[in-house]
Amino acid sequence: MSSDSSRDELLQPVLRDTSSISAAPYSVQALFLTAFFGGPLAAVAMLATNSYRLRRAYKDLPMLLLGAAIFLVSAWIIYRTGAGVVLRDWLTQTLGQRGIQLFFRLEALAIAGGGYLLHRQEQRTSDLLGLKRPNGWIGGLACLALGIVLQVLIAVLLTAA
Repeated sequence: MSSDSSRDELLQPVLRDTSSISAAPYSVQALFLTAFFGGPLAAVAMLATNSYRLRRAYKDLPMLLLGAAIFLVSAWIIYRTGAGVVLRDWLTQTLGQRGIQLFFRLEALAIAGGGYLLHRQEQRTSDLLGLKRPNGWIGGLACLALGIVLQVLIAVLLTAA
C-alpha cells in the first residue's frame, strides 16, 4: 500500500451513504418550534414526516410509537390516577395555572430531542450537501394543528371517562 493511496483515503469526506437521502428533512428549528407550540403529538408527527421524507419510516416506526406512547401513558397517569392528582396539584402550585401545559411542552421538547438524535446524521448530511429543505411553516403548522387537536381530544376523553 503506497502512502499516496492512504492520503487519498484520509482526504475523502466522511459521510454515510448519501444516495439514501432523497429529500432533506425539515430543519431542526422547525422540529423544535413545532414540538414546543404543538405538544408531544405534534413532535411525533413532525418526526414521522421527516422519517417519510428520508425513506426510513419503517426503520423509525418503533421510536415514533415510543414517542406517542410516552405522551399517552403520561396523559393517562395525569388524568386517571391518584398519583396524577398529586402531580397536577404540584404542577399547578409550582408553575401556575399552565403547569400541566408546561409539563407536556417539556415532554414534547424531549421527544423532539430524541428525534434529532435519530436523524442527526441526515440533518448534517443535508446541510453539507446543500439540499433544499422544505418550507418549515407549512409542515410545522400542519403538524402543530394535528398535535393540538389530538392532545385536546385525548385530554377530553381521559377526563370524561
